[in-house]
Amino acid sequence: MKEDTTRSIVQIKTGISVQNWEEQIWACQESGKKVKEWCGENGIPIGTYYSRLRRIRETALTEEQQAFPQTAKRSEGIHITSGEISVSLPRL
Repeated sequence: MKEDTTRSIVQIKTGISVQNWEEQIWACQESGKKVKEWCGENGIPIGTYYSRLRRIRETALTEEQQAFPQTAKRSEGIHITSGEISVSLPRL
């Protein structure tokens, strides 16, 4: 029980951190300044900026993969139907 609570707290904290990092990345990109200049003005080490950017991209990719799971089996080919029209393409 305690382990589940601890895991939930960590997930919430991580989510908040990632959200804050997204806002910082967005602010940097919208500023029109070079990353090095923006980081210097905001007291963020440039390595930290790029580490956070990588983490945000990894999180987004994971979320996308969960939202759009691969459902078609590779051996089935492609089948598209719209109204009375049906198109089937065999697997190559």
